[in-house]
Parts: sequence; structure tokens; C-alpha cells
Amino acid sequence: MAMQYQEQNCAMTLAQGVEEYRKYLKINDRKMLFDKPGSKLILEHDVTHVIFGLDTTIEEEAILDSWVLWGCKWKFSYLKQYQKLPEIKDLQKMLFKEFGVFGMIKIFFKMLPLKIKAIKRARAMSKKWSFVLDDALLSKKINELRKEYNIRILDKKERTPKSYIQWSGSFKAKETSST
Repeated sequence: MAMQYQEQNCAMTLAQGVEEYRKYLKINDRKMLFDKPGSKLILEHDVTHVIFGLDTTIEEEAILDSWVLWGCKWKFSYLKQYQKLPEIKDLQKMLFKEFGVFGMIKIFFKMLPLKIKAIKRARAMSKKWSFVLDDALLSKKINELRKEYNIRILDKKERTPKSYIQWSGSFKAKETSST
């Protein structure tokens, strides 16, 4: 499913991009996470999907990790809060149960060429994106923000692996080959 925010020159506002991303989650029966009062952690994570033009396949989540680590300003203690969310812990347990440690290492190396592409693009940015979101950015257009930060997202061809990873949480399993 192609989304407007996955186009380099998307003219939607960042808030509209987040709305489109969340509709994508709902359409694909993905678990919606919501921020607790006083927190913006989920919103901030969703914004990284939008600004870097990625969806929630395991492959694109792996690419997003590289964008966040290399292209964002963040504090380890803050990102660790995301890892502590019960839904994220459950997902990690499910992945380790399904693939095991060696399977997870295999996935890492399978995704490495795409992760390296994201790292190169992140290093070319003119300034790092702040993971802690300034709410004023939500009203700015995605294409203008990408220009300001020199974010050149991976287009569909660039972010598509040679084969998709099949797992119980994948919605691409029917149309792809296994790991």
C-alpha cells in the first residue's frame, strides 16, 4: 500500500502524514499504540516513520532503527522507555521465540545492505531530527522539513529487500519468500 508520506516531495503536513500512517496501521490490522497522559513517545515514534518515509513491516522497522540511531538526536534513557512498553516487549519476545537468537542475527545481516543505505542518507542530513518532537513541526509540510534537514528518503525500490521475512506477524507472508 503506497502512502503519500512515502513520496520524497509529499506536500502533506507532518500531522497529516501521521494521520495517514495511523490509518495504514488500522487498515492493516496493526496494533495501535497510544500515549499515556503527559507522554508523546508513541507520537514521536510514529513521526519518525513519516519523516523517514517508512511503514511497519519488519524490514522497514529495521531500516527505521538505522535512521533513528544515525539521523536523530536522542537520549538512550528516552529511547529505552519505548523498549519498555508492554506491547514492544511482547513483540520482541514473539520475534525471539519465532526466530531465536541466530535467526535474529540472520535477519540483521539480511537487512544490513538496506540499513547501510539509511545510515548513509542519515549521515548526509544537514542536521539531525530531534526524536523529542517540537509540536510546531506538526503543522509544517513534510517536503519542507525534508528539505530543511536534507532528508532524502529511500524510495520504494531502494527500501525493498530481495525477499521479505516471513513470520507470524507479517502481512506480506503470502506474497513473499522466506528468510
